[in-house]
Amino acid sequence: MTFDVGHVLRRVRNEVARLGGSPEALGGDFLDGGEDSLPRWRPVTPPLERKAAYTLGELLAYSDEAFIENAYMAILRRRPDEGGGRALTEALRSGQLTKIGALGELRWSAEGMLYQTHIDGLLVPYTFFKWSRKRLIGPALRWAHAVLRLGDMPRRAAAGEAAQSRETRELGRLVNTLSLATEARLARVESWVDAATIAAREEARTEKTLFERLARVEAWIDAQAAEKAASESREQALAPLYVRFEEAFRGAPDLIRQRALPYLGMVQAAGLGTAAAPIVDVGCGNGEWLELLRDHGLVGRGIDTNATFVQSCRARGLDAMEGDALALLASMPDESVGAVTGMHIAEHLPFPVLVQLVDECRRVIRPGGMLILETPNPENLLVASHYFYFDPTHRNPLPPLALQWLAGERGFEHVTIERLTIGREIQAPPLLPEDAAGAASINVMLSLLHAAPDYAIVARRGQ
Repeated sequence: MTFDVGHVLRRVRNEVARLGGSPEALGGDFLDGGEDSLPRWRPVTPPLERKAAYTLGELLAYSDEAFIENAYMAILRRRPDEGGGRALTEALRSGQLTKIGALGELRWSAEGMLYQTHIDGLLVPYTFFKWSRKRLIGPALRWAHAVLRLGDMPRRAAAGEAAQSRETRELGRLVNTLSLATEARLARVESWVDAATIAAREEARTEKTLFERLARVEAWIDAQAAEKAASESREQALAPLYVRFEEAFRGAPDLIRQRALPYLGMVQAAGLGTAAAPIVDVGCGNGEWLELLRDHGLVGRGIDTNATFVQSCRARGLDAMEGDALALLASMPDESVGAVTGMHIAEHLPFPVLVQLVDECRRVIRPGGMLILETPNPENLLVASHYFYFDPTHRNPLPPLALQWLAGERGFEHVTIERLTIGREIQAPPLLPEDAAGAASINVMLSLLHAAPDYAIVARRGQ
């Protein structure tokens, strides 16, 4: 059996992260490179620096895809788009286009004219290139040009040979060190695996080959993946039960829509909820907020891990996706949504995951967009001590000032706390009259029962 070392090590890193472990436990060298890490090949010629003007020789020093990528970065100030970059690369490889021709096409394209990047020495050869492609005069010009370049051929051949030799030496060095680097990194992986799950260190000492050791690591990965899949299957089996639990304790759909009404005015005032600035609701549940948005002509999309909730949303014509919120947000382009809302989702998350969620929200929300996170308010004594724990999937209450600080710390602006009472019953005895005996002390305690049961932080993404 043949093993792909790179494939196995990539699986180790990805599976450790997916299964909830810390890839950093494998060591910085494992992740970022180091003396015992797998070496990476890099071209001998370094990437081109960004500047206002270039000489022709600077750009011609690159070949194939590296030439196209550096040409785009120098002339158009961006990486090549997939279609355009591939077309130019294929034209170079087939001989339909020269490097001079590719540079000229980019420089004097409509986009290139916007940047006016100066390339010293390009105009004359590009003009010749264009004339050489003429049907009648072109063949004669190409013949004359070839004759004129005969004297320069030995120098160009020597330069090409020297460049190829440098690349070959780098590749040789890479191959010569690969086996040692693989052994060192594998030892680090084995050490982590053994420390975490494998007690049979004596067995590891008797393994004779690298392939046997790799097989043991891969078997461990498969076992962990199977355990993770079984756990996810058990969670999905409980999804209908959780839906019924929410129906019993959360409130009727009309009540949930009433509670969400304050957010409707916020997103409308900010001009959000359009096709270009949709509202993404994380943990959309049964979709009451999505329905409210749709009923007012706004664009909303939901995310939930509970398949039963997602199916219910879709059955009513709502746009809902099943999956992990972080993973789905990570798949969205930068600044592609108008707002991200999360009604009673933050209290379900471990703190590191909550931080990741806030970071991903800031990345995908466009400038001027909005983050809204609603959660039970522990300032209310009954909520903090009793009602919060009705939901067995809740982790811990989040004080308003702490969540407000977190949003501001991660880059959001104008973060406010909205304490919410609309559609929420407050069961508390009235405050005592001020002239009643002991009123000052007793009312301090009673006021903790009168606090808003829920609150939301409302944060804006800066321009």
